[in-house]
Amino acid sequence: MKRLAALAAFKLSLFLKSRVSDDFFKRYSRLISPDVTEEEVSGYPEDAESLFYDEPVTAARYRFLQDRCQDDPIALTAIQLYLLALMEERTLDLLREGLGLGEGLTIEAAARVACRTDETIDLAPQLRSAFDRVELLLQAEPDRDWWKAPFRLDGRLAAWLSGDDTPDRELSGVCTVTAPGESLPPASLTGAQAEETAALLAASSGFAIVHISGESGSGRRHFARHTARLLHKELLTVPFDAVGEEGFLRSHPWRRVLRELLLTDRLLCLSGLDCPAEKRAARLPALLRQLEQSLAPLNKPVFLTTPTAVKVIPFLSCPVFSVSIPTPTIPQSALLWRELAEQYLPEGAEDFPAAGLAAKMSLTAGQMERIVRLLQCRAPHGPWAERDIFKLCYQVLDDGRYENIRFVDTAYTWEDLQLEPALKAGLQAVCAQVEHQGLVLDEWGLRRRYPYGRCVSVLMSGPPGTGKTMTAQVLASRLGLELYKVDLSQIVDKYIGETEKRLKQVFDQAEKSNMILFFDEADALLGKRSEVKDAKDKYANTEVAYLLQRMEEYQGIVLMATNQAGSMDAAFVRRFRYHLVFTLPDEALRRKIWEDALAGIPSAGIQLDYLARQFQLSGAQIKNIALNGAYRAAADGGVLRMDHLVRAIFQELQKEGKVMLASEFGEYGVMLSEFLAETGPSIP
Repeated sequence: MKRLAALAAFKLSLFLKSRVSDDFFKRYSRLISPDVTEEEVSGYPEDAESLFYDEPVTAARYRFLQDRCQDDPIALTAIQLYLLALMEERTLDLLREGLGLGEGLTIEAAARVACRTDETIDLAPQLRSAFDRVELLLQAEPDRDWWKAPFRLDGRLAAWLSGDDTPDRELSGVCTVTAPGESLPPASLTGAQAEETAALLAASSGFAIVHISGESGSGRRHFARHTARLLHKELLTVPFDAVGEEGFLRSHPWRRVLRELLLTDRLLCLSGLDCPAEKRAARLPALLRQLEQSLAPLNKPVFLTTPTAVKVIPFLSCPVFSVSIPTPTIPQSALLWRELAEQYLPEGAEDFPAAGLAAKMSLTAGQMERIVRLLQCRAPHGPWAERDIFKLCYQVLDDGRYENIRFVDTAYTWEDLQLEPALKAGLQAVCAQVEHQGLVLDEWGLRRRYPYGRCVSVLMSGPPGTGKTMTAQVLASRLGLELYKVDLSQIVDKYIGETEKRLKQVFDQAEKSNMILFFDEADALLGKRSEVKDAKDKYANTEVAYLLQRMEEYQGIVLMATNQAGSMDAAFVRRFRYHLVFTLPDEALRRKIWEDALAGIPSAGIQLDYLARQFQLSGAQIKNIALNGAYRAAADGGVLRMDHLVRAIFQELQKEGKVMLASEFGEYGVMLSEFLAETGPSIP
């Protein structure tokens, strides 16, 4: 660098020799000298090989600059003055004072020194050509008139000339460089696509855009890295947020990226390109055209990663190769889980529950890698229980933005559920569909025959207290998935379109988070569609139609409970995969429920057969009576007796407006008579 800086000092000295006083030379004696002669300057070697005969890397890179500038003396002088200014900070003061240019180092200053003239108006065409050749290398200020735009003394060009390929320091905190030989995560899911794309790019051998679309974490950047490796190129990955904002490029950081691409053989991956959805139609076309215009002169392929909703082909004139990365299928997920386990958990990879995770969790490749790496930190040698991994999955998925739904703790197990055998068989069928989707849809080839309607949807109808909510919790516990209850009070809205908007948010959240959605009291939302008599009927029907549509498209598990199945729309009921009808338990089942409800409570003289025979109660009512009776027993000697339960039964039935006579309690009617005599008409 010193040799080029010295050449700039010689040229500057010769230019100022007849223009400034000896006192000026004395003040800047470290930079210029009045003794420099024409012969010295003309004899100074300027070709790269002679100038850097002992530094082959610098010689090759300076030759690149000479070729880039087409040996333009003004452009090369600008580079030399730039290096001099970096080495001696007083250079800018010298230029301002000696040349009378307040902006410091500009293309006009370089032209005066190179051509040794004070009048540059006649050099305007040469000036413009020289500026175009160096403005990106020297990062001219873009918001100024080009002949007055000062060059930024950031040091990147000097570092590159000396052999340093570290990216610009202002980009180093946001960009990453991937070398061709660097280890990458498994590429089994997109490996064939990457090979095909690499072959197309190698054949095109010029500027092209590879548009990689998919959701966040789907492996878009990994695809770009894998393709670049197949091309034996380094990849510079830059987030769009680092160079753009709301659909606009920010000039300073973007021009630094362009300079990196100009100085190195790296390929660019501009990741996450997007703008706000409401502004996408207005801003995206202009943004894409601006990108194309600035990247095309570099004559190398560029990778753009975007959300699925972003389209680029209609707005570009260059070759575009489109790659869409969908969420992995169940077999693909199982394969990826196994590959990640082998990479990060080699000691226990054989015992890793890849098949179970793939069947129940719809995750992107990035999310899977994140989860396995967390397991590597927490329990690198195993063992890994499937249920514990599910909990870790939900920790990764929960971004704290769940609205209109709330988590339901699944405390109940299969053993707690007392239902008729037919209902339990129906629940087993639900679990089988969730657990064996991979076998049926993928291995047996049924997925292509059923593009819609793969939602595991269950309608549970029946009287209150018959176990619908408990069944939802047991299903979630049995499958190892989290249960979220939809808050209908936050969903249904009187304003047109708001209900549909909130339903969309709920289903979008559920699809991304692999949760079980539970709609309780669903008849409030899904009443029968009526004849359209006014605007209210029209928009009420629209809400039901929208929910029918989302049920068709949804890929997860939806549970809905209602006490009034008859009031629901028949078309909606038909779309459920399973309809489980809950009824009040018979005498035998009531006895089992009583037995379970009273287990563990100190008791004496409890007649389970009498309780099951005498009172036709729901499971929820039996549990409430058992709990209230236990509290009465705790306050009355600590042992549960029949009189405690008789009083609790009377109180439970009275809540529902039922008036029970002492005779209806059979042999225990006397206990109720004593209770009523003690308390009078009111119940404590």
